[in-house]
Amino acid sequence: MVKGPQTAVVVADLSETTFNRPDGDIIVGGEIQSLSWDPRGERLAVLLKGDPQAANRPAIIAVFKTRANPIFELLPCGFVQGEPGAEPRLMQFHPNFQHGALLTVCWSSGKITHIPFYFLSSGFSHVGLSGSPPLPHLQERPADFANQSLFTELLS
Repeated sequence: MVKGPQTAVVVADLSETTFNRPDGDIIVGGEIQSLSWDPRGERLAVLLKGDPQAANRPAIIAVFKTRANPIFELLPCGFVQGEPGAEPRLMQFHPNFQHGALLTVCWSSGKITHIPFYFLSSGFSHVGLSGSPPLPHLQERPADFANQSLFTELLS
């Protein structure tokens, strides 16, 4: 028996949404194929099922910034999309990337890509066996890292 709240709380609306782009509209959202949370609990990748019969409904990876303490936050960060005709099949964050989060994606074309998300962590937490990050612990960053250019959003 699990103690605590007995109700679910909606933290993200992943229903279909249309984005206007210069090269045409794209529809993103709907059915979730898989989730991957980086070991620090600061980035969540969500593989959204597309419609292979509709060019404007690709399978795409939505990336979110996350924080568990003091309250749980889930903020949109960007999308990862492959080459035309390639759909993401599998994804996983690297367990030991020191400069943020490194997402590895296996594509339907047979290619494998590594997508780095560079950011300074406000705290260090590992995702536990339950899939939720525990409370963060402070971690010092190497001095040479402070001189590197940083970004937290990736749009492909």
